[in-house]
Amino acid sequence: MTASPRFSMFSLLAALALVGCPDTPTDSGGKDSNDTGDTGSDYVPPTDEDGDGVTPNDGDCDDADPTRYPGKSEECNGIDDNCNGAVDEGLDDTDHDGIADCQDTETCDGVDNNGDGLVDEGYADNDGDGVADCVGTEVCDGVDNNENGAIDEGYDLDGDGFTECGTSSVDPDCDDSDPSVFPDAGEVSGDEIDNDCDGLIDEGDWAEGDLAVNEIMNNPFDVLDPDGEYFEVVNMSTRTLVLNGLVIASDYDGEWHQVTSSTLLTLEPGAYFVFAPNDNYVTNGNVNVDYVYTDVVLQNESDDLKLLADGIELDAIAWDDGATMPDLQGASMGVDPWSMGSTGNDDVTAWCAATEEWGNPGSDFGTPGVENELCSTWDHDGDGFSGDDGDCDDGNAAVYPGAFEATDGLDTDCDGEVESAPTALADYDASSLLLTCSPLTLDGTGSFDPDGDPLSYSWELTGAPSGSSTSTADIENTTDAQPTFHPDIAGDYTFTLTVNDGGTDSLPVSITIPIGDRGYNTAPTANAGSDQSTSGTTTCTPISYGASYDCNACSDYYFYLDASSSSDADGDELSYTWAEYSDANGIATLSSTGDTTAQVFFDDPLGNYGSADTNEVVVQVTATDCYGATSTDYVTLTYSCTGS
Repeated sequence: MTASPRFSMFSLLAALALVGCPDTPTDSGGKDSNDTGDTGSDYVPPTDEDGDGVTPNDGDCDDADPTRYPGKSEECNGIDDNCNGAVDEGLDDTDHDGIADCQDTETCDGVDNNGDGLVDEGYADNDGDGVADCVGTEVCDGVDNNENGAIDEGYDLDGDGFTECGTSSVDPDCDDSDPSVFPDAGEVSGDEIDNDCDGLIDEGDWAEGDLAVNEIMNNPFDVLDPDGEYFEVVNMSTRTLVLNGLVIASDYDGEWHQVTSSTLLTLEPGAYFVFAPNDNYVTNGNVNVDYVYTDVVLQNESDDLKLLADGIELDAIAWDDGATMPDLQGASMGVDPWSMGSTGNDDVTAWCAATEEWGNPGSDFGTPGVENELCSTWDHDGDGFSGDDGDCDDGNAAVYPGAFEATDGLDTDCDGEVESAPTALADYDASSLLLTCSPLTLDGTGSFDPDGDPLSYSWELTGAPSGSSTSTADIENTTDAQPTFHPDIAGDYTFTLTVNDGGTDSLPVSITIPIGDRGYNTAPTANAGSDQSTSGTTTCTPISYGASYDCNACSDYYFYLDASSSSDADGDELSYTWAEYSDANGIATLSSTGDTTAQVFFDDPLGNYGSADTNEVVVQVTATDCYGATSTDYVTLTYSCTGS
């Protein structure tokens, strides 16, 4: 037998070691300084029996087999070729049983034992389901899978005689954990269970109007149509509704879909539920969908939608391409919340197009899953303004155009800005006498604006004692912060102040001031001013060879009168009345230009040839004090017209 290379090299090295080493002296300890091994009398040198170049001391796990030694490549033979304690490691083992595929054999266990891609090949499969009969596992499919003469044995878990799989002639048990639930069992009202396995839950409880269509998106814009379609329903009953088995239908095009779900679809009273053909939040336009239906398309032009349950039509809605119902692309049509329900939604005027975005900026308009907007054509809160009139919150009677804007962070006046209203404080000058006919100074200087904006003022006389002839017009400069007023009789006077910060009115605030009777009075002294005169010339034309002349009128002229020099010993405010006292030639026209002033217009004063023709008008002025005492004065106005 020829030695292997591993064996030959080892033997040669050993021989050289024995021949080349001279005798060495030993010390008393029996070892020299270079001895690292056992050189005692019982020492046995390591051997390599199989000649593979590796001794057992070097890790040879079978020194009788030259094909097994450390470092050898592992072969698929069921043997530890490389002496690492593992068998056929690194080789395919499809069924993970520790036996490499090349050594494994197929057994009837439903697993590909030998890694050839086939399962249980060679074993019988009489039912043709692709599973060998010998596997011995019955599948709930109405077939005798394991050829033992019984069908679906072990699958009637509740013992009611029905399995969850059923057969070609027997319907399946829809709840095989409850013996009271099986096909043809009696339906129990209100238990939210499909007792008879017909797909409907609590049938017999449904009534017309229990469920109402509340919103329809039939023509989306932000996403593709029909990906963005949806419709919303609302529970108008007083009980929890189970929507499993509900039928969605359209008479217009004959489409229908029955709601089926492995979970119970319940809807509480007053709650909303969104149906849609697509629940992908990105592609449906950011709509949270409660149930995905198929086989129904909401047409953009004309279509209808019906809800049916247990043979009862719960609600029906039809639209007509904009003839009566809203028809906008990118906006749902919804029922005004005040008309919600299967009866209220029959009124086409109760439907309006949505104006609020529900998703990202730029998305479509609608309110899927929440209460609809108030329709803008109604005045819901009774504040006198509808949405179309500019009411920005038609559910809040305190919000409308021109409403008081409080410091509550709300745009209550609907001007598009959230403002802080100013505060009006009404008072009066304490130095005022508070007596009839004495000047009373009102004071609004305590008013303020939280933003520091400048204020404007508006005073009104909103209350006066019986018999008083005063009004707001008697307040001098009603837009001043400190106007003056003269009460005419004793009693309580009420003044109301409103301030404005340039955009928002304050709430009006009132102050009532008691006025006492002065008890004395002196009549005023009227002064109409000094007499006035003027002159003019005109052209005359001779008639009858100078025997007479026809003269033109002189130029028109205005006289201006002023009674401001009138006085009152008590310091009362005076009122004035102007009147013509005399006008012989009828050429004057009197007009008052102010309380103390007036003007008189001389129209075509008469002229006389060679001498002055005097045109004289007398005007009187009457001054009246607060107590009604009067004084009259006269002023004479003269216009001399000479012809030539």
